[in-house]
Amino acid sequence: MMKFLEENLLDHLQRPEFVDLYSSLRRRSYPKGAFICQPDKAENQVFIVARGRARVFLGYEDKEFNIGILSKGDIYSTHTRAFVQSLEEIEVLAADIDTFRRKMLDDPEVAKAMVGILGSMLKNSFAIIEGLAFKDVNSRLIGLLADEARRHGAPAEGGGVVVKIDLSVEQLALLVGSTRQTVSKFLNELIQKGLIERLERGRFFIPDVAALESAGDSRSP
Repeated sequence: MMKFLEENLLDHLQRPEFVDLYSSLRRRSYPKGAFICQPDKAENQVFIVARGRARVFLGYEDKEFNIGILSKGDIYSTHTRAFVQSLEEIEVLAADIDTFRRKMLDDPEVAKAMVGILGSMLKNSFAIIEGLAFKDVNSRLIGLLADEARRHGAPAEGGGVVVKIDLSVEQLALLVGSTRQTVSKFLNELIQKGLIERLERGRFFIPDVAALESAGDSRSP
């Protein structure tokens, strides 16, 4: 239940063929907790996360259905039925949808790259939906920790991985669709089993990522 893209789109934008597209993007900053887009807003833009993270979720009355996290290099569009809210101070590169579409059509290399990116988004979106529909809270929490470890973890001396989640228990609970109390309980269970070790707020040591993932698979229906 994490990133929508396998690759970092910002890396693609540094290539010469993307210079016109990159120049059309405008930098915007938002404080922690701000809404980058909401379903009832008329703004119709595409944006790429340059710094920080935001959660994507659907809201129905007093319920929230969390879809995933946008982080550096992810691309998203404001004209969906989802809310996008910053988890921390965030900076995005934005362009109106018509400008972005025109830049894509003008350059076949850009269009080809974007087709690949959209395919990656679709693949990961299905993985997110599968996790929400068929896995329990503990499995989703394990999946979140393991995914961050594999993508962004730093090898620890003597083996294992150190991963910086940098999210509060409340934020983790929002992302896995649970309560703070339940997530705190499951984290403590993982610590007691030796599958993770809490180093400080937001940082964990995972001695064996594969073993952690296996614990999550064993709990899935």
